[in-house]
This record gives sequence, C-alpha cells and structure tokens, in this order.
Amino acid sequence: MKIAAMGIVVKNHQVLLVHRKWYPKLWGPPGGFVDPGETKEEAVCREIWEETGILCRVEQQIHEFTYEDSHITVYACQYLSGELQCSFESYEVGWFVVNQLPAPLSPDVSIFEKAIQLLENK
Repeated sequence: MKIAAMGIVVKNHQVLLVHRKWYPKLWGPPGGFVDPGETKEEAVCREIWEETGILCRVEQQIHEFTYEDSHITVYACQYLSGELQCSFESYEVGWFVVNQLPAPLSPDVSIFEKAIQLLENK
C-alpha cells in the first residue's frame, strides 16, 4: 500500500483547492505520495508548495482513509505565505469558502469544515 498525505490549508475562512489534471480529475486539497525518508508532514508541505506555491505549517491530523491502493492522511494546515501558482499537475488552483466549493470534490465537505473550525478557533 502506498502512503500519501493531503493538506487542507486555511486562510481567512477559505480553503485551498486544486483541480487535478490526472485521475481522478477532481477538485481537492493538494497532496501526494510520501517520498522515501520523508515524514507525512514533510510530504504534505512539499506537495502543497510544489502544486500551489503556498508555504504552510501542519497543525493537526484530522482524517485518514484508504483510496484504491493508497492510505491517505489528511492534515489541517495553516497558511504562512506565498501567491497561488498552478503547477503542471493542475488545471486550476484557488481559495474557496466552504459553502461555495467547486464540484466534483473529494473528500467530503465535512473534512474542510473540520479544518476551518480547528484553525480559525486557535
């Protein structure tokens, strides 16, 4: 089983999403596979930077799930700095409020709400 991590980055009550070019071609939080010698937390920060140009800090693990042959850990991440840029892996990147999330979307909206609640109430 492959190990992957994704991060829900929160800034001003909005979440950072990417629209992936490749399977499964959904909107979702940035993330990817953990490289050898890398922690899941390091991987999620690296993937967020590579996919969006945003620097973040992992605050807390908020969810785990299995998708096909991957075990995915989801983290709530605090925005630190950076301007949005689209990578070769994505059609688009953007900040979205929870009640206006684009479709199709993965994972469930409740995970995004949980990240916002955790980070905005610090």
